[in-house]
Amino acid sequence: MDITRLIPPKYLRQGLISLMIAPALLLSGCGSSSDDGPGETDDTEDTSDSDQDPVDSLTAPTVSVNYDNWRLHFSWPEVAGADYYRLFEDPDSMTGYTQLGPDMTSNEYVYNINLSEGTDARFIVEACDSEQCLDSSEVTLDAVSSGITPIAFSGDTAPGMGGAVFSSDFGTSFDFDVNDQGVVALLGVTNQTDSSGSARDGVFTYESGSGLTLVQADDATLPESDASYNGFYDVWIANSGSILFGGLLNLDNTLTDDVDGFNNEVLLRNTSGTTALLAREGEPARNGTTFPTLDAGASVYFSENITTNRVFTNISINASGGISFQLGSNTDAFRSDDDSTFTDPTIWSIKEDGTKLQSLSANQTELPGSLDIASFSAFKQYSQNAAGQLAYGLALASLPNTTNSGVYVRDTDGSITEAAREAGGSASDYIDRLQAATVKITDNGEIFYFTQRNVAGVGNRGLYTNATGTTNTRIARIGLPFLLENGTTQEITGFIGGGRSFSASDDAAAFLVNAGLTDTEDALIVWQNGSAKRRFQEGDPVRALLDSSTVDLDLVSVPGTGPRIEMNDSGWIGFQGLTALGTEALFASSPNGYTRLIVREGQPFSVDGTAYGTVMEVLDFQIDNAATLTVGLRFVGGTNGIFSFTLCGADEPC
Repeated sequence: MDITRLIPPKYLRQGLISLMIAPALLLSGCGSSSDDGPGETDDTEDTSDSDQDPVDSLTAPTVSVNYDNWRLHFSWPEVAGADYYRLFEDPDSMTGYTQLGPDMTSNEYVYNINLSEGTDARFIVEACDSEQCLDSSEVTLDAVSSGITPIAFSGDTAPGMGGAVFSSDFGTSFDFDVNDQGVVALLGVTNQTDSSGSARDGVFTYESGSGLTLVQADDATLPESDASYNGFYDVWIANSGSILFGGLLNLDNTLTDDVDGFNNEVLLRNTSGTTALLAREGEPARNGTTFPTLDAGASVYFSENITTNRVFTNISINASGGISFQLGSNTDAFRSDDDSTFTDPTIWSIKEDGTKLQSLSANQTELPGSLDIASFSAFKQYSQNAAGQLAYGLALASLPNTTNSGVYVRDTDGSITEAAREAGGSASDYIDRLQAATVKITDNGEIFYFTQRNVAGVGNRGLYTNATGTTNTRIARIGLPFLLENGTTQEITGFIGGGRSFSASDDAAAFLVNAGLTDTEDALIVWQNGSAKRRFQEGDPVRALLDSSTVDLDLVSVPGTGPRIEMNDSGWIGFQGLTALGTEALFASSPNGYTRLIVREGQPFSVDGTAYGTVMEVLDFQIDNAATLTVGLRFVGGTNGIFSFTLCGADEPC
């Protein structure tokens, strides 16, 4: 009898009971010394005994490992004479080996592992017959690419900043944006201070192959002015490569200084390495920028006397770097010709060539049907696509026999089209309050909007689309059975996250819904051209997560925001949820329908052997059209970083 078959290999390997077993028994079984793998032995037995049975010609397996589509694939050529194989893992190169799964006759094994947590693991495959087991060489993951690339991390050198490094405050001014090509623009705070004593920061860009480069450092002279930067806030990058960002100027809060508390904010654009001024807060006499209004001959400038607020807010850009924005809630606007107050709600735009215009204004813009704008929300309820089309949710001035809100599109030539209006207009399903609808316009001009209905009770939320500007289609609504393409129905009892519960791209929308009364029925749904499928439901398998049945999509623990979802043009989806421990996690869903854990709170996070710490929070994420997920993470201890995750693989190319 082979005694070692009764002893777990991890104990044999650690040498805890090796003195209890005769060397001859150790040779014939799967035991090992503290320096050997699960089936390796010390070659100390005297083999000169002519009565000993001959040893079978079993050979050790030669193992290769590949990482694709977020799983480890172990494989080895069949070993002549082997009856079965065993795979052992030491998860951190310290704990010791334990067997993964049962004994197997197949010469391959697929392991569901998160490489950002398991880069220190090592593995051994045993080939066994009735008499003995032989170990492969140890297999480590050093040469296995995780598909994760660090972009910037606290303590990294900030390029072009004279030896400065990104400080632990990197996360307090944390902001980044990604264009369709995967180029990242980001803000970074360093451990240096500028001439005013403030933390020195900069705008940077990252591109695969060329790394991180400096775009603009603060404490430099502002273009067209003798003022200098005091810092930056918010950053966006266009598909053309132009980078737009907001800036603050050095100030001393005196009325005689050109740069004081009333004139300290700017909008800037960097194109091909040159930074240009787009707009500046303040009176024209103090270098402020004027904007034309829809009234011929009139112009306005913007002033703000509360320095903690922003003049230029709710910004969106198009593919070429054109920009639209609303004003902060405490911003005063004055006509420059007569100093009369100008406070009408307005969305302003700056075209790629620098032309400034009023895109839309209450009490000044006439809409189709001789309707007037009454107001729109102080926070952003509009969307801009790559072509520069703008879609808005607007309240309408009260007119007899008309309803009072709608969704409208301003085209690049200034013409305005009605996409939807409350019941009695062009909308269906008795939808209303469209001025508060969450509106998104895709690059092909399709409009998706999430809004409520003019009914009481729970069935008052729905997701709708308008593809032609003349018809509206209900995608999904609370309380109605939702038909899936396989002929089954999905009950919808709510939308997870409200207006943040959906994302749109081209002719498709993805959204998160509550479904039914149990904890395992919430789902991620994808709708495209009238057909819908359930991409993920709680309880479905998740790669790199052992117990996917515990995923909870109903994430409500993000203060003031709730969960977020984002989809790219090819159908990759990033979304948030909760793990079994109640920790927030980020997931990615493939167009082919499988789902992977990207990162979770409480996770020890490593990239290719470098440990970054324990994840405290997922700060932000964006997916580009190259199927790269850019993620901002905060770690325990105050460090922060931005990382790039490659989503696709050989089985599913980008």
